[in-house]
Amino acid sequence: MIKIGKLLQDAGLVTAADIDKAIAEQKKSGKFLGTILVAMGKITEADLLRCLSQQMRIDFIELKDTRIPPEITSKVPVKYVWHYKVMPVKYDPAKNVLSVAISDPLNMWPLEDMKLHLGMEIDPVLATTADIDETIKKHYGVGADTIDKILTKEEDKKTAEVVSVKKVQDIEKLAGDASVIKLVNEILKEAIESRATDVHFESYENELVVRYRVDGVLQPTKVSDDIKFLYSAIIARIKVMSGLDIVERRLPQSGAARIRMGNREYDLRTSIIPDNYGEGVVIRILPSEMLVDLGQLGVPPKELELLNSFIERSHGIIYVTGPTGSGKTTTLYACLSKLNKPGVKIVTVEDPIEYKMRYIEQFQVNAKIGLTFSAILRSVLRHDPDIIMVGEVRDAETAQIAVQASLTGHLVLSTLHTNDAPSAVTRLLDMGVEPYLVSSSVIALVAQRLVRKVCTHCRKEVQWKNDALPPALQAALRHKTDKVMSAKGCEKCRMTGYQGRIAIYEILPVSAAIQALVMKKVSAAEIRQKGIEEGMKTLFQSGWEHVCEGLTTPEEVLRVVQEQV
Repeated sequence: MIKIGKLLQDAGLVTAADIDKAIAEQKKSGKFLGTILVAMGKITEADLLRCLSQQMRIDFIELKDTRIPPEITSKVPVKYVWHYKVMPVKYDPAKNVLSVAISDPLNMWPLEDMKLHLGMEIDPVLATTADIDETIKKHYGVGADTIDKILTKEEDKKTAEVVSVKKVQDIEKLAGDASVIKLVNEILKEAIESRATDVHFESYENELVVRYRVDGVLQPTKVSDDIKFLYSAIIARIKVMSGLDIVERRLPQSGAARIRMGNREYDLRTSIIPDNYGEGVVIRILPSEMLVDLGQLGVPPKELELLNSFIERSHGIIYVTGPTGSGKTTTLYACLSKLNKPGVKIVTVEDPIEYKMRYIEQFQVNAKIGLTFSAILRSVLRHDPDIIMVGEVRDAETAQIAVQASLTGHLVLSTLHTNDAPSAVTRLLDMGVEPYLVSSSVIALVAQRLVRKVCTHCRKEVQWKNDALPPALQAALRHKTDKVMSAKGCEKCRMTGYQGRIAIYEILPVSAAIQALVMKKVSAAEIRQKGIEEGMKTLFQSGWEHVCEGLTTPEEVLRVVQEQV
């Protein structure tokens, strides 16, 4: 048998000096030569396994490219695949042979154990540890091993410990417990690794569904069917870690927690609402610290210059509008980050405080004790701030106080829930704010959305004709192109074709002409038309610029702003 060192050297993966250094280390540690070379960073695990495949005459496969039918995974209990870190790949009923992917061909005991207990011949194939782990999660589900251990009582069940909301919980250090605590941690860890912003637990008559919101779109997550038997315990654990009442099941509850994964901390915002089959749970995942530059958000140079000129004003109001989850708060934080200087006092009024920022005073709304937006704002003005951020203008009183603050020498940043920038004017008027106050206090109205960026690993350039769009949208285009990127889908992007998001903007400066229209209480459509005449770029036009730059696809822009011209 050819030695592994020679195979690696013949393949051009290592040098003779690398082999000598690894042999010297092997004499000290007694470890396998190939393992040492991987630890030294000279080769990858895949390189080692390909050479071992030649040496031991065992096939090496790419699991991510291998289709594994459900009837194959059903032949091997989850406790075997998780305990031994193996993955069933193929079954030959004529010979009663099961092909199983392993990452350590020198350890054959797991295969002997499976042969004894499953009553089948086991044929090993090689695959990397990472591929095996990912494939197990894909086919057996997140936390399947933990669920199996809890339900079969292989390890003692552990009751959910009461943890202070202020205590940071390291979800990786708690991974050794076979308990509901570990199960919830595994789901959260998987969500964070998948770049999810939300985790949804949805209960139905005979099923529990777990979904992650990734890049603004909900994606089903594979979990064991048996998770439905643990749903009550899962909800209890989430309530405990979020500081909620575990007994209350009739009323909605909201809570918070902080967890650590690796070197990074995350804030969790939990919302629980009673539903037809129990309780529905949504957990928002937020990095505990986030410093974003406006340019990184996708603001085009011209609009960026315009926005920067607005936030440098000494007084007035800037409203950022859009539906929930459109990135309004992120834009406001990016503005505050730019304005945060030693000579400036900035205060925020939020519900909840999403990101903590140094040298900015942040106040949390608590409606239960009467600490509303308007109540905090009235007191905040006595603290002599230069800049005030109001998380959201929800009522007439808050709107009035924000206007008064802007007229008395404060720069106010806030958000409104409207579909576009011009509609913010009619929304304020509907709240009861007088037209003269709106026209004299509002500097600019900014509408925004988030579109998914096309995956750079699998994107493909295709032909596109602008006449495929409705006539109204064709007329709105400032940039025309015959070639655009298409979202294909690969393992890197979870077969969605998209990875990450970028913002698109519609910025409406409140010019003298717009002020005159506000005073006349005209419709949002008329304000919109005047804004376009004065050079306002619509959400659709902003999105189409990203299409022309190859950052996103026409389908994604139309999904987000299909009703906007």
